Amino acid sequence: MDYRNAVKWYQWDPTKWFIAVCSYLGAASHLRVFPDVEVTRSQLTMKLKQLKTELDSLPWPVASDDLPIISWESYQEQSKERDLVLVSGFIHDVNEFVDQHPGGQGILQAYIGRDATPAFFGGVYDHSNAAHNLLASMRVGALHGGLEQINEDAVPPCQKLQVVSRVLVSRKPE
Repeated sequence: MDYRNAVKWYQWDPTKWFIAVCSYLGAASHLRVFPDVEVTRSQLTMKLKQLKTELDSLPWPVASDDLPIISWESYQEQSKERDLVLVSGFIHDVNEFVDQHPGGQGILQAYIGRDATPAFFGGVYDHSNAAHNLLASMRVGALHGGLEQINEDAVPPCQKLQVVSRVLVSRKPE
């Protein structure tokens, strides 16, 4: 057990200073301190807990497992009534974003009812992390058959570093 509450010499911890003086005078012995790597690990753990709390308070895109599976035919039929665009096997409702698209309405409207994956990933413009995150928030379905494999670019940047906590479930002895 570390006798210090604050680990740096300049951090306010009068008890640490008193005990250190007692040790210097021979009135205290066998003082223990944790290795710096353990202190750093603990500090980072606390920062991760704070980040996890903050991340959990943000709205996240619907998980791909919770999206309805839509056939290509149904996607094309629904695209006649709604502004739907396919990117990376996910169907996105871009209706509220068409007027705000930095490249203009025309680019988005040209891909309604079509697969815009090549255009989104650099064919027309290599989109930013913010664009990937925004697009993920517009997901309304997954294409039946989707992609043969989900490539790394299909995961929005905001979810690549998502902090995941493990919950251990204890079993009752039988």
